[in-house]
Amino acid sequence: MKCLRLLVALVLLPLALSAAADRPLKIDKSRSYVEADVDATVNFTARLENYETAFSVDSAGKIKTGTLKFNFTDLKTGKTDRDAKMIEWLGGGAPEGKFEIGVLAIAPDGQGQVSGKLTFHGQTQHVEFPVNITKADSTYTITGEASLDYREWGLKVIKMAFVLKVNPLVKIRFKFTGTLPAVAE
Repeated sequence: MKCLRLLVALVLLPLALSAAADRPLKIDKSRSYVEADVDATVNFTARLENYETAFSVDSAGKIKTGTLKFNFTDLKTGKTDRDAKMIEWLGGGAPEGKFEIGVLAIAPDGQGQVSGKLTFHGQTQHVEFPVNITKADSTYTITGEASLDYREWGLKVIKMAFVLKVNPLVKIRFKFTGTLPAVAE
């Protein structure tokens, strides 16, 4: 029995040590953004004014995990009536969204691909899109864009006057700038 416990401890020790080495990346919202470009009769860009992020960086300096959480009530288009109609279209209340990184594959030049789960409107879909990550000292900049078809989350195409409609493909653009906190010695 003691041998079995020792074997389990030896197997789990590297996992525990690698998790302990991960450090949080503190995102500076004043140098970051998330925007959605909407193609409609009158095109517009909506900006996510508030969100929560949780990124971790491993001991080799690579981003290991990442999560973005937000409320659609914080997605502002510049017109309060349009914002209210968007919330109604999403089902009312305070609809939330969440993206979780699954796999992040980055080449040495910072170009790469991310895949993960995007959840909103009560549904979760797998999404994949290109990203670019640059690092200068302890500052990371993560940029990318993805075209998403909102119908994949069970939302209907928005039609106005039975003729005009909002393109179901929405371009999401983002930039996150963050720093690693100093290592405590």
